[in-house]
Amino acid sequence: MTTNMVRESAKIYEFPVGDAARIKAMRERQTAKPVIYESGSASWYHEAAIREAERTPKQ
Repeated sequence: MTTNMVRESAKIYEFPVGDAARIKAMRERQTAKPVIYESGSASWYHEAAIREAERTPKQ
């Protein structure tokens, strides 16, 4: 049985700064972006004008 009671200290590692930025960028890419649904009801007259222009013969 050993009588040496010296314990080894814990090792402290420095956190790499470059990796933190890379991890942050990766998380931003993976987060869900909000979906914006376009309401077509306000532009019905524009769509109707486009359809009418497509139907009329060009001179």
